[in-house]
Amino acid sequence: MTRLIRFVFILVFALASLSAAQSRTNGREPSTVSRTLIIAHRGGAKESTENTIAAFQRASRLGAGGVETDVRMSRDGVVVIYHDDRFGRVEGLAAAQRTRLISDMTYRELSAQTLVPVGEDTGGRRVPTFADLLTSVKSGLLNIEIKRGPRFDDLVDKVIEQLRNFSEPDRVVLEPPDLKTAEKIRHALPEIKLHINPGYDGTVPFNESLEKVLRFHPHSISVNYKKVSLEMIELAHRAGVEVWVWTVDAPEIAQAMALMGVDAIKTDRPRAMLEMLRNLRAR
Repeated sequence: MTRLIRFVFILVFALASLSAAQSRTNGREPSTVSRTLIIAHRGGAKESTENTIAAFQRASRLGAGGVETDVRMSRDGVVVIYHDDRFGRVEGLAAAQRTRLISDMTYRELSAQTLVPVGEDTGGRRVPTFADLLTSVKSGLLNIEIKRGPRFDDLVDKVIEQLRNFSEPDRVVLEPPDLKTAEKIRHALPEIKLHINPGYDGTVPFNESLEKVLRFHPHSISVNYKKVSLEMIELAHRAGVEVWVWTVDAPEIAQAMALMGVDAIKTDRPRAMLEMLRNLRAR
């Protein structure tokens, strides 16, 4: 039943979005409607072991416009690439064993255990550092989400310090968790693109938070695809702000998003989404 409900939702959403997008674009060819980028979410977590250097490099080889990833700080002050706040899921530990916070572990402890292979991975991958990402992924945008946690201010300072020494700041799309942190980063690194989720402030209605974020004028906003509308896209574009949606793994929804005019789609399935876009643009 769950799969049936999901299929019906996808079908209705896609058909409604496609119809609205096509009527709004006055019959123009899909290839001219959108220049949508595909961003490999965590490197493409359903096609390769998430948040690993090999996954990021694979996404670049496939032709993704960039990768999305997450940073946290270990107990010994190393900025690491890791999504969860607790250790164990990507290492294959049972849920009951996932008790240690990343912030309570040294990088040596964190990287001692290999990750469970996904997709083409044959095994042996380990948790990388932020420095590994900056030195080893040579092309495409780097959408980096700064995760909240203990010693958050120290984490932000270390990210700023490392990016000051990065030779390609135009490739970085940095995602702080709130506007206060975004303001700090803008002051320290004015050349860095900022990327903000308008839903970060749950104390106010989403539309109010969206307007506040757009007034801040980041490079782009990060929006759950279920919240996206043509009106939102037009509002953001009038403000000179790109719209990036997450996390889209169904080609039908990705096609609808592209036709609606979103600027980037974050996906765990970059190969499938790139194929969808190629077919769309070839029509």
